[in-house]
Amino acid sequence: MGFLDRLLRNNAATVGMKMAETVEHPMPATSIPLVNGDCWPSDMDFYGYASGAYCREYAVRVVIDFIIRNIASLPFKVYRKNADGDAEEVSDGALADLMKRPSPLPGMTRYRFISMLLRDMLLDDRWLCLLGVNGGRFTLRRIPSDCYQLAGNAFGEITGVNLLTMDSQQAMHFDLPDPRVHLDVGFISGLQFGDSVTNVLRPLLAEAKAMASYRRSIAKNGMQAGGYVYRPKEMPWLSQEDYDEFTNALRNFIQNGGREGGWPVLKDGMEMRPLDNVFKPVDVNDLEARDRINIAVCSAFQISPENIGFRTGTNSNISAYKEQLWNVELMPYIVALEEALNLSLPEAVGEPDCYIKANVDAKLRGTTYEQYQALSTATGRPFMTTNQARKILDWPRVPGGDQLITPLNVSEGGQPSPQDGGRTQNAQENNPVNGEDAKAMLAEFKRLYRYDAQFHSEWDALTKEETS
Repeated sequence: MGFLDRLLRNNAATVGMKMAETVEHPMPATSIPLVNGDCWPSDMDFYGYASGAYCREYAVRVVIDFIIRNIASLPFKVYRKNADGDAEEVSDGALADLMKRPSPLPGMTRYRFISMLLRDMLLDDRWLCLLGVNGGRFTLRRIPSDCYQLAGNAFGEITGVNLLTMDSQQAMHFDLPDPRVHLDVGFISGLQFGDSVTNVLRPLLAEAKAMASYRRSIAKNGMQAGGYVYRPKEMPWLSQEDYDEFTNALRNFIQNGGREGGWPVLKDGMEMRPLDNVFKPVDVNDLEARDRINIAVCSAFQISPENIGFRTGTNSNISAYKEQLWNVELMPYIVALEEALNLSLPEAVGEPDCYIKANVDAKLRGTTYEQYQALSTATGRPFMTTNQARKILDWPRVPGGDQLITPLNVSEGGQPSPQDGGRTQNAQENNPVNGEDAKAMLAEFKRLYRYDAQFHSEWDALTKEETS
């Protein structure tokens, strides 16, 4: 993989500039010059590329980062089916070691590597990585979408991958299937492999950018006050200098005049009169326009605006939105990533009986109180020893604290929960109360009632005696 090593040693600004096509065009004046003579890409350089929408569009950046953070933070574990068909977690092995540290690059953790693959899929509708060996263990190297081309036949079937150099020349070719190449591609039509959502959003975002520029121009050039100074025609100006002096004084109270927020002293006979139909910032619905763009971007990526914060939820529906987030909105992205990894990666590392699975339950456990209550109810007994509970509080161990204590009122196959107290069990079994027990209960009730009545009678007599 010498080509990949050379690719990674290229200057970051050079890599950024090569994201644009190689067509000759003048360098925009808005590009930021760097020390080595290159320029950081401007809006014009980024036009037409999905990475530009991610780097420069607020709503796109927030929604994509929200999806990436939630999925990449999931524990990706390796499992194997045993002889009974049950899933067993695999902690040792080539695939498990690969998922713990996919990349050999410095600072490239599992979270960062998964994040890059997801970002490529969301922005470019495809991702690609190469499997190699480094230090006796398998590693993965992600290839940026601008550094490779997919080859296919007339039926839209992918047949090969061409890795490119910085000047868009072919450097390496792989005929597929190849155990070194692992990829996932979304939309395929003919020879077009991958078509991101950002391409659909680009006209909407361009319109929003034009409207934002228009609103800034109105705010900058519009009238700063909703009124005018009235001077009767019977009071002519004394001279041109008198008029110019008053006009220049008014200009000191507009934007950048130095006295914004105040008002000059008017001469005798002058009046301040309001103007109808004067532009006000609320007239252009600036905040509402931004909210609508943010909501539209959320809809494009199939995410509820309430989960991101673009639209306010209520206490009654916020839990429903969270459940919908993981069961409906993010699940397709998770399934696509799992199946793409499991399609060829386990077999390539020599463990075809293993598979990778994201532990979504880690995000749905709720609060600590809800977890403990659910576990206690599900097991029908306490699930934690005394020393395990003391360890959570950073307290020392106690003798005999490693024994799991079960209350005497909880028996195997009895009530469903140690907090139940037998009420559910009696209700389910519909245990009747026999006649002897009913008579005893009635006698006890009558005794207590007579005692209560005698107590109140004596108390009333004592109260009357003290009153008299």
